[in-house]
Amino acid sequence: MPLPRNQEDFSAYTEIDLPTETRIDAIRRTGIASQEWVACEKVHGTNFSIYLINESEVRFAKRSGIMDPSENFFGYHLLIDDFTAQVRALCALLKRKYGVTGRMGRVVLHGELFGAKYKHPLVPKSTKWCTLPNKKRIPISGVEIQSEPFPQYSPELHYFAFDVKYSVSGAEEDVVLLPFDDFTEVCSQVPNLLYAKPLVRGTLDECLAFDVENFITPLPALLGLGNYPLEGNLAEGVVIRHVRRGDPAVESSGVSTIIKLRCSSFMELKHPGKQQELKATFLDTVRAGALQRVRRGKKVTVLADSMLPKLEAAANALLLNNVSEGRLSNVLSKIGREPLLTGDVKQEDVVLMLAQDALKDFLKETDPVVLNTSLSFRKTLIRSVYFAAEELLQGEWKRVMDRLKASQAEIDAAAAAQEKAEAQ
Repeated sequence: MPLPRNQEDFSAYTEIDLPTETRIDAIRRTGIASQEWVACEKVHGTNFSIYLINESEVRFAKRSGIMDPSENFFGYHLLIDDFTAQVRALCALLKRKYGVTGRMGRVVLHGELFGAKYKHPLVPKSTKWCTLPNKKRIPISGVEIQSEPFPQYSPELHYFAFDVKYSVSGAEEDVVLLPFDDFTEVCSQVPNLLYAKPLVRGTLDECLAFDVENFITPLPALLGLGNYPLEGNLAEGVVIRHVRRGDPAVESSGVSTIIKLRCSSFMELKHPGKQQELKATFLDTVRAGALQRVRRGKKVTVLADSMLPKLEAAANALLLNNVSEGRLSNVLSKIGREPLLTGDVKQEDVVLMLAQDALKDFLKETDPVVLNTSLSFRKTLIRSVYFAAEELLQGEWKRVMDRLKASQAEIDAAAAAQEKAEAQ
C-alpha cells in the first residue's frame, strides 16, 4: 500500500554503519573510542516506530514512512492497544523528566517488530488473530517477518524498543534523541515494554571484543520459552553505540556513533558469499585488534545481568562470586606442582576444574528455586561460570607458573646443595 502523502511528522531512523577498519580507525582518531559505548543485541525483525503527535494522535511507521492506518504490516494491529498505552506513558515520563509544561509536539519510539516464529516441537503456534480496520482477519501464525532459520524468538508477535526521540515544538529540526542512559531510565518505567539493555559497557574496543560469533539470543527465555531452547539459535548480532549518541558534542566529531555487527553465520544467510568478506574486513582485522588490546585474545561472551530477570541475575552474580583467587589457590593445591610444571595439566584444564569447583559449591548453597529456573538459564549459568574462570586464569596464569617455577628452582637448589654437602 502506498504511503500517505503527508509525511511531515515522519522522523527517519538513521542507517547504521558496518564496522569497517577504515570507519573504526576514523573513530579512534577523534578520541571518542576511549569514551563510554554500549553493545546491545540486534534483534532480527522489521523496523517499526510508534508516534504520538500533539499528545492526541497515535501513528505507526515502517522504515520508509508513516503508514496508512489500514495497511497490513506484519500484524501490528494486534498490538495497537499496548503501543498506544506505552507511547502515552512515555510522553508523560519525558515531560516530567525534562520539565515540559505545555503540550508535547511529538514523541517517537523506534524499535523492531519481531517474532511470530518459533519452531520447537513442544511450542505450539500462535492462536491469535489480527483484525485490520477493514475487518479482515489475519492469523499471527501466518505472519512471516523473517525467512531465515535463526534467530527465532517466540510464536507470538513482540516489539523491542531501541531509541526514543521527542520534539516539544513538533518540528523535525527540534527533535532530540535521548542519550542511552536516559533512554533506559524512561523505558524501564513504561509498563511491559521490552527494550535494549547493554551486554557490554566500556570503550569501543571492549564492545568490539564481544564474541558475536557465539552469542545465543537470550530473548526466548525472557519471553517465557527458557525451557524450550532451540539448538544454534544465534543472535543476529549487536548494535554498538556511544552512550551520548545524539549529543552535539559527540556528533560534532563527524564519525559514526552507532555501528552494527552481525555474526558471520547470519551474514551468510542474508547475503550468500559475504561470510568470508566479513571475516576479512572485520573479524581478522577490527575485532582481532580490539581483542588484543582489551582481552589479550580472550573471547567475550558472558551474558550481562541486565539481560536476565531479577532472580536469574541474582543467581548469576552469586555464582560468579564463587570464582575467586582463593578458590583458584585451593584448586591448584589439589593438582600439585609437578603436573602443572610438566604440562600434564594445562591452563584450560585448570579453567574447567575451577569452574566445576565453583559450580559445585554454588549448587550446595543456592535456593532450590534457582534449580527450577529454565533450562536455557541453567545453561547460561554454566557458560557464565566457565568464562569467569577463564578470565581469572587469563590474568593469573603467568604469575601462577612463575611462582611454581621459582619454588621448584629453590627446591632444586636446596637439593643440589644437600647432595654437595653429603658428597663432601
